[in-house]
Amino acid sequence: MPRTAEQQYEHTSHIPRNKRALGDLVFFPRGSTVEHVGIYAGQDQIWYAPRPGTRVRLDRIWSKNVRYGRTS
Repeated sequence: MPRTAEQQYEHTSHIPRNKRALGDLVFFPRGSTVEHVGIYAGQDQIWYAPRPGTRVRLDRIWSKNVRYGRTS
């Protein structure tokens, strides 16, 4: 898997919100790029690290402007 969220999004199969499943990737776009990614945990929550150097945590998806991707 590539390093950046943008590159990761390009390497996944894009799926609609109603087809998302545990373990799918949740991407947060900003403008024409994707700037952040988390792992879907169910019940509108994701596992993610808010910024470098912080612990991974479980939180609700805070935006409706997200994209979903699945690795093969």
